[in-house]
Parts: sequence; C-alpha cells; structure tokens
Amino acid sequence: MPSVSIIGVLLIYLTSCQAFLFPVNVSTRHRRIWNPTHQPNKSQINAGLFGPKEASETNDVTAPKRVIEIPVTSVKKGGLRMVLGLCLIGLQNTPDPGSWRANQASDTVLDMIFKDNAAKFSVVFEDSCIAVDRYGQASLPYLLQESVILHKVLDELNELAFTNEEEAENRLFQLEDSTLIEQARSTLPARQA
Repeated sequence: MPSVSIIGVLLIYLTSCQAFLFPVNVSTRHRRIWNPTHQPNKSQINAGLFGPKEASETNDVTAPKRVIEIPVTSVKKGGLRMVLGLCLIGLQNTPDPGSWRANQASDTVLDMIFKDNAAKFSVVFEDSCIAVDRYGQASLPYLLQESVILHKVLDELNELAFTNEEEAENRLFQLEDSTLIEQARSTLPARQA
C-alpha cells in the first residue's frame, strides 16, 4: 500500500503543478501575457496606465543624434580635418586635464570622447555639409562641456570661413549662407563665454 499512496501524492502534486503551468480558468488576455513566446507590442506594456507608449527609434542609444549641420557648397575634407583635428587636440584638457580625448576615426570623421566614456561627439565632413553627431547617453556635465568645445569649434570654422585672406574658392570650405555658423551656435545649450 505504501506505493499507492506515493503514486497518489505524485498525481496530486503533478496536477497542482499543471494548474500553475497551464491555467484553465484564466482569460485569453492573461494567457497571452504569460506565454513566453509572445512579444507584447509597446501599447500593451503597463496596460496603458501611463498612456500609450509609441515605438520610437530615437530611444536607441547607439544611434547618433545630429547636433549641428552646416550646409556647404564645397569642402576640402583633408585640409579641414587637419585644421579642426589640431583644434580638438588643443581642447583635450578643457576644462580639466584628461577631460576629452581626440581621435581621428576615419578620413572624414574626428571624434572627441568624454572622460567617462559614456558619450562622444563626432565632427563629420560630408560633401554637402559639416556635421556634429552625438553618440551615447549624455550626462549634464557632458552636455555643458560639449557645448563649450563646440563653441570653440564654431569659432574656428567662422575664422576659416570669413577672416582668412584667401579667395573664396581657395578656402577649405564655402558656406551656402553666411549666417549658418551663427544659426548652429544658437542651437547649443550653453552660451558662448
């Protein structure tokens, strides 16, 4: 008889386990959520308690965020990369030693990496524009320091575009409009000192 009671206990145990694994008296809505293969869409998360959550590509931290874009009619990428590369190397220790690290990522991209390695910005030289892209999760100290550095980069671009004695066709780049650098400056969070 002991074997009958063990079998009975096992049957009761297995039956009770099945109740947790395969709920019978549960609505189909809950059964869908419990299904491990089911991928709820964004509007089902939190059952809409905080409003519908739209799928957004901007929440991807690996995707760059375009901070500045200055349209140009012509650009000499190699010369401009060298001049701005030297400018960024000179700004590596702003405001403190080791705050930034300059890096030439490619022939058309200069990176400035912040000391905590959580974020960086890239100066990108394209045929139609000079752009600055931000990568990573930017902290408040990063945003403020990035703004300070970018004001100095815009100062350098302004000097190259307007104060050099070369003819317009011999300059490193030519702007579509003379106000584009100041328009880019107005988008930065911190104002120039």
